[in-house]
Amino acid sequence: MTPDQLVAFATFAFVASVTPGPNNVLLTAIGGSAGFRKGMPTLWGIVFGFSAMIFSLAVGLGGTLFTLPYVMDAIRIVGLVVLLWLAWKIGSAPVGRADETAPAKDKPAERRGSFVGAALFQWVNPKAWLIAAGAIGSYMHPGSGGVLQQAGILASVFIVAAALGSLPWLAFGAVLGEVLKQPRAARIFNITMAVLLVASMIPVILNAG
Repeated sequence: MTPDQLVAFATFAFVASVTPGPNNVLLTAIGGSAGFRKGMPTLWGIVFGFSAMIFSLAVGLGGTLFTLPYVMDAIRIVGLVVLLWLAWKIGSAPVGRADETAPAKDKPAERRGSFVGAALFQWVNPKAWLIAAGAIGSYMHPGSGGVLQQAGILASVFIVAAALGSLPWLAFGAVLGEVLKQPRAARIFNITMAVLLVASMIPVILNAG
């Protein structure tokens, strides 16, 4: 990539990472329920999971895969089902009393977060697939160096961009953590996050055609 192309791609990657979507809604929910420090495994799972995904697609079948009939439709359907399940788990997550101090190991997984779970989630996250399609289609070119080199650049830039773009969402949820010690506030927050998670799929559905 030329310096201009690199700046353009870095801007694209940051905007794609910082805008609302399933990953950032999930980070806000986990930040609110588990706190900033315990939400970091989820953040790094998203960052490295998506970077590994875009590298694999760029090196492998990325360009061909996105042109196959019904592939994106299938991804949207599977992703919607998974997001609906996640929304249900978040919205129905148990909330404790304000004076409850249960150890972290006793908290449900959806309140603690998981590096591996967040990384694997990228493969069923429709927004991640759309970003990958846009990045590979727009910024990979046959005459701009080897495939491995280009894929490595895309993945490396996304590590930085996703970390910077997602961190404020986790921090925002963590800031609300003190308020969420009240069961009623925690229940409202969980339901709101569940609704926003489902709503984050609306642009994907509207662009299905």
